[in-house]
Amino acid sequence: MVLAQVESSNQIAIIIIIAAILWLALIIIALYHISKNASMAFPVKVIWFIIILLAPFIGSLVYLVWGRNKSF
Repeated sequence: MVLAQVESSNQIAIIIIIAAILWLALIIIALYHISKNASMAFPVKVIWFIIILLAPFIGSLVYLVWGRNKSF
């Protein structure tokens, strides 16, 4: 019984670690793309950085889906 609980908690921990790594990768990809985007003005880059730092998951998704292809 105790062994089953330990195995279950290990599986949950692995899922949490994988989700955290994917979340961090999403944020890093968005910030990297913003920093390398030559068509984006500096003030717009700063605004996107602030949005991603204040709301990391949603901000990254919004940028990668909507903001990445826009020219500001």
